[in-house]
Amino acid sequence: MDESSGVLCILVVILVGMSAFFSGSETAFATINKIRLKNLAAEGNKKAAKVLKVAEDYDRALSAILIGNNIVNIGSASIGTIIFTSWFGPANGAWISTLVMTIMVLIFGEILPKSLAKENAERFSLAVVDILDFLIKIFSPLIFFFLKLKELISRSNGENQQPSVTEQELKYIIEESESEGVLEEQESQLVQSALDFDETVVSEVLTPRVDVVAIELNEDIDTIKSLFFEEGYSRLPVFQGTIDTIVGVIHSKDFFRAYIQEKNVDISKLLQKTIYVPPKKRISELLRELQKLKSHMAVVTDQYGGTIGVITLEDMIEELVGDIWDESDEEEIDIVKVSDTEYQVSGDTNIEDFFDRIDFEYRESDFEDCAHTFAGWALETFERIPEMGDYFEYENLKIQVLEVSEQRILKFSIFVQPIN
Repeated sequence: MDESSGVLCILVVILVGMSAFFSGSETAFATINKIRLKNLAAEGNKKAAKVLKVAEDYDRALSAILIGNNIVNIGSASIGTIIFTSWFGPANGAWISTLVMTIMVLIFGEILPKSLAKENAERFSLAVVDILDFLIKIFSPLIFFFLKLKELISRSNGENQQPSVTEQELKYIIEESESEGVLEEQESQLVQSALDFDETVVSEVLTPRVDVVAIELNEDIDTIKSLFFEEGYSRLPVFQGTIDTIVGVIHSKDFFRAYIQEKNVDISKLLQKTIYVPPKKRISELLRELQKLKSHMAVVTDQYGGTIGVITLEDMIEELVGDIWDESDEEEIDIVKVSDTEYQVSGDTNIEDFFDRIDFEYRESDFEDCAHTFAGWALETFERIPEMGDYFEYENLKIQVLEVSEQRILKFSIFVQPIN
């Protein structure tokens, strides 16, 4: 090997090393944990702040990386051709150079640096950020041209900028964090409930009309007193004539204070104002309204003004933290596992909750215009009041009516059938 060949070999090694630098930088800045770096920057780490600045404008950084990477890869390939041609002659030098340089660049310039950078993204990015920032400035005219070209193509294709992380991807990240032990199970469930909270509508969590305990405006005082004791509720809706005309809410504290002070209680003077909401209203919006009005209950009405049911603050908070029980509540078990292939559920069990319980895929598109409970699902499927023993199938589930009383479906048996 003559002196010139030795110099060229050293140059090839340097260029492959630079290729490794660019490849590793691309992976590191694409996979860094920005939250971790923000914490480092908040603690006074100037390099972390610099990495964040570069990462926030990733298009510029990527353009500089790709320009540099292509320059060094083309350069190493060209010099490699010169070296191997001088060693093996024009006939064999070209193909030997292509084979050797492809393997070298692929292993040492791409695969190894990208793998290492992915495993140590934060440390790698902190180590190379000064060099990369300098190269971004050097290549700024070319970067400007490429970014404008990209912007022009994006406009012609009518593309809109997509969010970096979608809600579904965020849920997947949370699940992965739980499986890796970063989050406890209850923490993961709380975060996912918070993400689903804004998508939940009133009709999914209300107490239906048939289950509403209410009192008539002119009801006997002793009957009202007995009702408060028997049901254990702190508030009861008050209607005039029929339950379709709810005129307010009465609090047990106000009622018993008035009852002790004077036997002839005027219920109309104790009524608290209530609000009326449509069934498709998001509970996140309703929660803010109730907080603003310092109210705890809303009446859900249909398009004709009839009462569909009522919803309370507790109903909405339970969507976040799960069921809340107090000493006056009687625990009701909505889902009973009979065997590995059979479950019994009450008619008002939420379909999505049951699917989550048995790890069955819930495809929201199949239930967009469907009732949220098993009873509603059955009514929409049969288009009549089913009889005991009637069943329908969904995927590999057999949903059979187990108990019906007074036009109301009370219980189902759910059979998980083998997948053919």
